[in-house]
Amino acid sequence: MKTHNTARYILILAAILIGCLGPAVCSAEAKKGLLVYASGYGSTIEIAYWIKAIIGIEQTLDVKKFDQVITVAPYDYVIIGRNAKQETPSPSVYKFVETYQQDLAKKQLCYFLGCGDWDETMLLKVPGREVHQIAGRNYLYDIQEKFPAIKPVVIGGFGGRQVMPSLQGMDKLQIWLLERLAKEGCAWVGLDIWESLVPERVEAFANEVRAKVLGLPVLDNVQQFRGFWNSLQPGSLQEPSKQKYTVRPYTVQTSTEKIFFSRSRIRGDLEAAVKMLSEWAQQECCALQEQRKTFFNVYYRPVKNISGNDMVIHVVPGTMPDDPGNVHVSFRSYDKPDVRKPLEEAIGKAEQMLWADGRKVEGR
Repeated sequence: MKTHNTARYILILAAILIGCLGPAVCSAEAKKGLLVYASGYGSTIEIAYWIKAIIGIEQTLDVKKFDQVITVAPYDYVIIGRNAKQETPSPSVYKFVETYQQDLAKKQLCYFLGCGDWDETMLLKVPGREVHQIAGRNYLYDIQEKFPAIKPVVIGGFGGRQVMPSLQGMDKLQIWLLERLAKEGCAWVGLDIWESLVPERVEAFANEVRAKVLGLPVLDNVQQFRGFWNSLQPGSLQEPSKQKYTVRPYTVQTSTEKIFFSRSRIRGDLEAAVKMLSEWAQQECCALQEQRKTFFNVYYRPVKNISGNDMVIHVVPGTMPDDPGNVHVSFRSYDKPDVRKPLEEAIGKAEQMLWADGRKVEGR
């Protein structure tokens, strides 16, 4: 009888222990997140709640404006979203990161920008500055350099939305100046460049947060949440046919007095594209000078000596979150047409190498 009672007490005690320890042993505690943002014209508000919906309304994710946050201490991860200003995140982002940098360095952090162009192979040449990278995730390079202790888990550059008639004076002036100062030579005009948000990029970003931060499966039916972005409003009252996203081609070649520009995409990954470009540079006797390298693109300036003059080709291969399995490669020469012919021929040889064996991807 005593043995029977002892066994019963052991079973009861085991049940109590399992009840107390079970949740800690069997499943990790759900993470608490903060999505902090500011929005000038409303686009970032839409994006913030779009991301929250994809991550899951059952997840603890507070959505706050920058000036509503008094501490980040309770959170396991923080998502920071804003537009860009002067080719970097807006000052409010820097101020927030600087204020909470010690806490943020201990947490999982994600950045996103909803602004500007989507093409991360894009370069810009304006008076008084060297040719430099712009667009998408390129705008987040500076803040990562300034705060190296804060290492983001996921970054996103979505393109942007600007309804031109609604822009405030300074924003309108800056865009007007950019359109006239840019030496790119491509279609840097109003809505064609600024109405450029790519929905698939928002969806890829939120799914990455689900997978890399929360350990959740990615959502295959993620397009069900596009109601947070799709709207009955046109992109412009002057051009009612304009939508929020202006689709532009992946494959482009243009030749003007200002620039020779050629862009295309190939099947493969960034490493394979870089290897082919290195082989091409050796064949062309070019010095393939690396300017900047990230996990999604590389900016090179191959220098080719022609008749005793060093001439520069600008090359950017890059991968896009909305186009998995492909690499986009752009080439540029800013020399005048009468002297850049040898560079155009060299670029043609590079593209033939990249496109060989059926690697070129047509469409868009």
